[in-house]
Amino acid sequence: MPTELDGIPLRLLGFVLGLGVCWALLPVLIRLSPRLGLVDRPNSRKVHQQLIPAIGGLTIGLALLAVSVLYTPMQVLAGQQPVLILASLVLMVTGVIDDRLNLPALVRLCIQLGCALAVTHYGIRLTSLHGLFGIQTLPLLVQYGLTMLILTGMANAFNLIDGIDGLAGSLALLNTLVLSGLAWFLHQPGWLALLCPLAGALLAFLKFNWRPARLFMGDGGSVVLGFLMVSIGMALMEGAYGQANAYAPQALCLITACCMLPVIDALRVFGSRMMRGNSPFAADRNHMHHWLLKHRFAHSEITLRLLSVHSLVVILSPVALYFLSISTVFIGQIGVTIGYTALIQLSHSFLQSYRLVKKLESN
Repeated sequence: MPTELDGIPLRLLGFVLGLGVCWALLPVLIRLSPRLGLVDRPNSRKVHQQLIPAIGGLTIGLALLAVSVLYTPMQVLAGQQPVLILASLVLMVTGVIDDRLNLPALVRLCIQLGCALAVTHYGIRLTSLHGLFGIQTLPLLVQYGLTMLILTGMANAFNLIDGIDGLAGSLALLNTLVLSGLAWFLHQPGWLALLCPLAGALLAFLKFNWRPARLFMGDGGSVVLGFLMVSIGMALMEGAYGQANAYAPQALCLITACCMLPVIDALRVFGSRMMRGNSPFAADRNHMHHWLLKHRFAHSEITLRLLSVHSLVVILSPVALYFLSISTVFIGQIGVTIGYTALIQLSHSFLQSYRLVKKLESN
């Protein structure tokens, strides 16, 4: 529990600076994006019908970097933060190049694994499961392997859920605010100094990304955000654990809750593709948001529905931990998310059957 307010006015300044810098950069980069070739082109998998600038992630990254360098004291940005910032920059540049040139999946994966290894080597790694399924401290080799799997998995899962206006940005903003509260609670000013400008930049991005979207996040944003959020979450959790803090299990619960929706959706889609004999990386229109689009929900309605179930899992998880074991809460997180996914799928199947019956009746 913090003994001081960790400079709340200073953190609010960081939020405002992140908001202002990103807001100022966005119109400029929107105009430049066609000349840079950073546009998302419509195709059979996309829901938009015209060229849309895909520079949201680049703008968020530039704003965060500028604010971090100019506003955050160097003694606060120390230790693991510079390594994570550098790894995030590498992923952002890779994502921007991929948006421009469509890099092979293996190349992207190798770069992501390299960034995950660097971050893991410099201390941002899962050293304990804090009693989850009875597991405490992990062997060093397992720490490296599990951390790299989680980092690359969440980066790609968050990229996959970035399919409609406002969804990825809204989930990222909520997760960033949750992590900011956790960083304040655990008295981690270094991570708070990164999270506050990030929250401001995400809010500015959402102003331009809400339906009808004037820009998209692009791989240079969604991959980085997934990687960054879970890295900071691990660092906060391990910081609490290193201080023999009793709140490490609560931190783990919050972090798994923040990851649950994109990860469950990605695993379900991968499984569905493989069951049909396709590559798990073969793109399709089988995500939760695609189902809801087929139900003729607006983009904003879909975003609010998915954000609601995500918020429910995030809010209830730490509360439930006071009454249930961490393993039970984790299984409950999975159950609620899968249950909501199944409900969407059943309603989608029912709608298809209803339309077929109506079509047969009309003939």
